Amino acid sequence: MAVCDFIVSGRLLECKNYAGGLVNAFLAPFSDIAPTVVASEMTGLGTLDEVFKFELKNTGNTVIETETASRDNGTTFYDTALSIMLTGLTAPLLNQAKLLSRDRMLVFLEDNNGKFHCFGLKNGVDKTTGTRELGGALGDFYGLKLTLQALEPDVAPILSSGAVTSLLAIVSATYIND
Repeated sequence: MAVCDFIVSGRLLECKNYAGGLVNAFLAPFSDIAPTVVASEMTGLGTLDEVFKFELKNTGNTVIETETASRDNGTTFYDTALSIMLTGLTAPLLNQAKLLSRDRMLVFLEDNNGKFHCFGLKNGVDKTTGTRELGGALGDFYGLKLTLQALEPDVAPILSSGAVTSLLAIVSATYIND
């Protein structure tokens, strides 16, 4: 029987100083960027040279990464579901959402704790559904809701501070706001 890696340390209970939610999404066309990832931490972005920033402000932006391991099959994979809400409706935003359906992407997410996560490194992230909502009452959501999915052989890495600095340095200055 093969000897597999096992944990090398335990974990103490953390303080209650975290907050859920997302602040920004950074999207890039999918390609093999040859990043540096060690022990679930991305320390280098490889050949990535531009990302597009989408600011997020609703509580409906979520990420759920589910690990599935099978003893029978000898496999482990990570299925990630991302839900992104973009407020407002304009023709340029609708066109961007349409274009996201056409190809795979890399997705970097900044959470409310200042951590950055990268999804789709090996297989990319696909936009699986998108809805346009006009609301029914004056205070209802008005905008787009996008559902994205990644199926990966490894957990989505968290970016090191150096990788975050590199990511922020390649944010495009082009925005679609009216």
